[in-house]
Amino acid sequence: MAGEASDSGLLVLGTFREPMPEETAGAFADVVRYGGVPLRLAPFTRGEVAQCVGEPDAAEAHRRTGGLPLLVAASRTHAGDLSTIVSGLLAGLTAGQRDVVRAAAVLGDRLDAGHLAAVLPEPDENEAARALTAAWHAGVLSVVEHHGAGRAYRFSHDLVRDEVLARTTPAAARALHRAAALALERAGDPADAARTAAHWRRAGTDAECRAAASRWSRVAADLARARHAYADAARLMADAAAVLDRQDPQRAATLMELARAEYIAGRYDAGLRHCGEAADAAVAGGRPELLAEVALVLQGVTFPEASRVIARLCGAALAVEGLPGPVRARVLAQLATASADLGEPDAAAGHARAALALAGTTGDPVAELDAARAVEATLARPDDTAERLRLGELTVSHAERLGDPLAAVLGHEWRVQAGYLLGRLDLVDDAVRGIEAVAARSPLPLARWHLLRVGAARAVLEGRFEAARRRNEEATALALAGGDHTAAAMDLVLRQQLAAVRGDAAELSGEVWRALDRMPRQPLILSLRARALLLAGRPEEAREAYATVRPLLPVPMTNPTWPAVLLHMVDLIELVGDAGAARTAYEQLAAFRPYPGALGTPTAYFAGTVSRDLGRLALVAGRPAEAEELLREALERNRVLGARPHVALTCLDLAALRLDRDALTEAAELAGQALAIADELDQPGPSAAATRLLARIAARRTEADPLTPREREIAEFLAQARTNRQIAKSLFIAERTVETHVGRILTKLGYANRIELAARWTSR
Repeated sequence: MAGEASDSGLLVLGTFREPMPEETAGAFADVVRYGGVPLRLAPFTRGEVAQCVGEPDAAEAHRRTGGLPLLVAASRTHAGDLSTIVSGLLAGLTAGQRDVVRAAAVLGDRLDAGHLAAVLPEPDENEAARALTAAWHAGVLSVVEHHGAGRAYRFSHDLVRDEVLARTTPAAARALHRAAALALERAGDPADAARTAAHWRRAGTDAECRAAASRWSRVAADLARARHAYADAARLMADAAAVLDRQDPQRAATLMELARAEYIAGRYDAGLRHCGEAADAAVAGGRPELLAEVALVLQGVTFPEASRVIARLCGAALAVEGLPGPVRARVLAQLATASADLGEPDAAAGHARAALALAGTTGDPVAELDAARAVEATLARPDDTAERLRLGELTVSHAERLGDPLAAVLGHEWRVQAGYLLGRLDLVDDAVRGIEAVAARSPLPLARWHLLRVGAARAVLEGRFEAARRRNEEATALALAGGDHTAAAMDLVLRQQLAAVRGDAAELSGEVWRALDRMPRQPLILSLRARALLLAGRPEEAREAYATVRPLLPVPMTNPTWPAVLLHMVDLIELVGDAGAARTAYEQLAAFRPYPGALGTPTAYFAGTVSRDLGRLALVAGRPAEAEELLREALERNRVLGARPHVALTCLDLAALRLDRDALTEAAELAGQALAIADELDQPGPSAAATRLLARIAARRTEADPLTPREREIAEFLAQARTNRQIAKSLFIAERTVETHVGRILTKLGYANRIELAARWTSR
C-alpha cells in the first residue's frame, strides 16, 4: 500500500510502541523506503501537563507520568482508568513474567536480571532477563543502562509502578524486601548500605529487621560523612534512630549520634531536641555514663534555648558519680559557657575557673581547650586583653594539633578582638588569615558563619559597606538554616551599625523591629532598641526609650556585654543632653582609653577608638577642653586603624567644637575632610552634616568680617606697615582713596590707629 498511496490521495496511518520488535522494525524500514514519514510522538512537556491537570499539580503529575498522555488523563480522572491501562500493559506478559514485574516494583529504581533473580523464590537469571525484556517491549519498563550483554531497567512511569505495587500483597512485599536485603548483604558492597537499610525497614517490624535497618543506616551515614554529605548523614542517622523502639539498648547512643550529625550539618535546633531525647533514653536505659557525652555534642552554639538545654544536660552529667577528671572539666567548661550566655556571669566565672584548674591537673589538651573557651567567655574588662590574647594563641596551638576547627576559629577571633583593641593590625591580619584557612578546610557551617561575621565587622569598620552587607546576609541565611535565631539576630546588630556610620535609616528594615520585639528585655537589647529608634529618625520615641535604660547606669561590669550597652547609650545621652549620665558613662568607658585601637566584638562590629565616645561624653558633661583633647586623639587613632568612616565622624565632631570656639579656618578644614571621606565611602548622613557645617562656617565668617574685599586688601598692607602712597601704588588707585578706606577700616574694626591694627591683625 505504501508504494501506491503517495499518488492516490490515500492516508495510511499506523502506530507502534517503542521499543520496536524486530519483525516490525523490518517492515517499518520498507515503509520508509516507499515514502512513509515517521512521526515520533514525544511525551507531554511540563507545560502541556499543566494544561491538563492545572499548574499546582503539574510538577508532580509530570514526574509520576513521564508526560505520557494516557497516564496524564488517567491521573486526572479516577483510578479505574489507571488500573485498566496497567492491566492492558501487562496483558501480553505470562503469569511468571508478571510475578517478575511485581518483584521489580518492590525492589525499586535500578533493576537488572542478576539482582532480581536473587530475590525471586526460584532464582533463574535467564528467566528474569527474559521477563524484563518482555516488560520493556510492553512499555512497562525503560532501559537506563547497557552493561555487557545485559541491560538495567527502571519503570517507565511511577504511576505504573505504584499500580503494580498496589496489586502485591503486604506479605509478599515484605518477603521480597527481606530477600533483597539479604542479597545485598551477601554482595557486601558498602555503597549499597542505604538500599540495604531501606529494604530492612520494609521487611518487617520484628526486632531483627529493626536492628538490621538501624545498623545499615549508620553504615550509610558514616559513608555520607566521609564524602562530606552532611545533610545526607543526618537524614540517614534519623532513619537509624526512627526504627528503634524505646526499650532498645542502642537507642540512646543512636540518638546522640543523630544529634552530632545534625550539629555538623548546621541543624542546631534539631540537634538540641535529639540531645534531650538521648539523655532521657540514657537514664531510662541505665546508661548514665552517656550523659556527659550528650552534654558535649553541641560546641560553640550559644543562643538562649540552646544554653538552657545545655545547662540542664551539664547539670545531669555532673551529678553522675565517678566521672573522669578530663570529662568533668569539659562539662564544667560547657556549663560555664552556657551560664555566661544566659546572663549569669558569677556562676559562669566559677564554673570556668573550676574547669581550668581541673583541666590543668589532668593535662588533657581537649579539656584545656574547652576550659580556655569558658574562661574567655567571662573576660569582661579591658585589662583582660592580654589574657584573651594568651588564651587565643594557646587555643589555636592546641586546636591545630587536635584537629578541632571550631576551637581554632574561636582562638583566632580572640586574637582579632585583642589585636583591634591594642591597635595591632598585623595581629588582626594574621588572625583573619587563620580563620579563612580553617573555614576553607572545615565542614562545619559554624566555622563559615564565624568567618562571614568577622569579615562583615571588619568591612564596616573600614568603610566597605557593600561587602559588609553581602557577608551579613550570607551569615544570616546560614544561621537560620541551622535554627540559630540568636546568631541570625546579629544581622540587625550589624545593620544598626551600618545605619550609625552611614547616617542612613534605610539600613533598618521592618524586620529589624520585628526581631527586636521578639528578643528578651535584657540591658543589651533595651539599649540596642533605644539607639535604633534614634537612628531611624524617631527622636521622641528614642527619648522615651532612653528613660527606660537610664536606670541601668552604672552598668555592672561583670557581664562581658557592658561596653556595648554603654556605646549604644552615647548617642542617646548626647540627644538628651544628660550631663550626669555622661559623667557616669565616661568613668566606666575611660578604662579603655589606654588601649589605642578599636572597641568591639568580632561577630558583631567594631566601633573605632573609644576616645571619640569619651570626647562626646566629656562635651555633654560640660568639659569642652577635655573633649577637644580626646577628639584629637580619636582622629589620630582612627586614622592609624584605617577606620575611615570613624575618621569622617570624628572630623565632624571636632569641626563643630572648633566652630563653637570661633576657630573657623580649622573648622572648615576638618569639615572639608569629613565631606571628602563621606562622599567617597557613601555616608549620606555625615556628608549632609558636613555640608551644613560648612555653610554655618561661611555664614559665621561673613558675620565676623565687616570689611569689603577691597578694605581687607588694604588692611593686609596696613598690617605690613605700608604707607598710603605705597598701598596706592601697589593697588593702582589714588592715594586719597586709600586714605578714605583706612578711615573706614579703623572705624569698622574699632581700632584707634594704624599701629594698633598692625599689632592685632595677625592674631585676629
